[in-house]
Amino acid sequence: MSETLWDTPNQQVVRDDQSGPGVPGDTSQQAVSDLDSMTKADLLAYGRKLGISPMHNDMTKDEIRQAIEAA
Repeated sequence: MSETLWDTPNQQVVRDDQSGPGVPGDTSQQAVSDLDSMTKADLLAYGRKLGISPMHNDMTKDEIRQAIEAA
């Protein structure tokens, strides 16, 4: 098993693409598919967890997605 050394020691590589902490990985496609599979309630909860404001039940699913994607 080969070990990859990063500039930030003591941190494990846990991403599927094996990119390390602080190293941008190509997760954009995965994020889009994750959002596609979420219900409106899931998207609201996820947006609130991210601290996006406003994030309320009167918003449409598309409006919630746009707010999440813009964050």
